[in-house]
Amino acid sequence: MSAEAPFLVETTVFTGTLGELAHALRTERVAPGDLDVLGLVQHYLGFYQRVADHDLSRATETLPLLARIIELKVRLLLPQPPKTTELEREAVLETVLALEAFEGAIGFLRERRETRRHLVSAQAPRPPYPRRARPLSTKLGRLAELATRHRATHYFELAVERLTLASALKRLRAGLERLGRGTLRGLMETSDWPTLTVAFGAMLELIKEGEAKAEQGAPYDEIVLSTAEAP
Repeated sequence: MSAEAPFLVETTVFTGTLGELAHALRTERVAPGDLDVLGLVQHYLGFYQRVADHDLSRATETLPLLARIIELKVRLLLPQPPKTTELEREAVLETVLALEAFEGAIGFLRERRETRRHLVSAQAPRPPYPRRARPLSTKLGRLAELATRHRATHYFELAVERLTLASALKRLRAGLERLGRGTLRGLMETSDWPTLTVAFGAMLELIKEGEAKAEQGAPYDEIVLSTAEAP
């Protein structure tokens, strides 16, 4: 081979240029396993040593294509993903079309909402429709007589148990005797605001009588009660 001639592949399974070898690998005319990559590289190194002394550009212009041949063989030898069937392709296509339609509906609703945002609702006065007076054929005395006949003779009421100031004082005293210290909410064992309101009044009574002390670290914190003897 002369120094000016291009690099040719000369193997037992293929003879030609590197571009033709790549096409043969892609079209499966040459099996990837039959290609001797080591022999191909050694053959190119011999070509490089002969040509590089007087034409380095020609000696190195084949390197990218040679690397592509090696990468192509490795990629073809790797396990291939399963091919999709016609039914799978149709299902994917239907899904894509459904998503496009859904996206179009979303865009339409977004545009409609943006348009309605700039509209001002009209407030029209109520039309004065005339209404005929209903005739009253029964006299007032007769209506009063009918009402007395249907007067309720029995009724019942629901008794609602409410917390008094005395019971709140009793509950706070019992909690302080048992624990010695605790929050107002914990001593009352409830978070109900009406109950806590009555308990707050009972707490003020205990402080006024000198039976308890109260402290609060910061605004809106829990109120802590302790007996007057406690440190």
